Amino acid sequence: MEIIRGNIDTNNKYEVYKLTKSAGEMVQNSPDGISIPVASWLLYNDPKDGKDGTKKDNIILSFVDNAGVKYSTVSATFQREFNDIVELMGATPFALLIKHGTTKAGKPFVTCELDCDYRM
Repeated sequence: MEIIRGNIDTNNKYEVYKLTKSAGEMVQNSPDGISIPVASWLLYNDPKDGKDGTKKDNIILSFVDNAGVKYSTVSATFQREFNDIVELMGATPFALLIKHGTTKAGKPFVTCELDCDYRM
């Protein structure tokens, strides 16, 4: 496993475990429009064995809300938007609005946007 970036102390094994190994919710299963405050987050690569025997990148974004619930996703679309929000917000507390949609090809997808009505 390779940690790419996050807002936690990666020397704290409990936090690393919570964000990488513990059970949690899949972002894709969250209701459309729900607001989730982000307390901590981690973007990491957990390579998986490919069918040809080689290791394939498996980039995962995990975050924990203020109540301690963990959410995870491998959605590149969600991760891109999340990274944009983190770049904009920096250390300022923020919440995400979960958004579901359908591609032109008819496939479902999940993304997020900044909850501009969220206040700590």
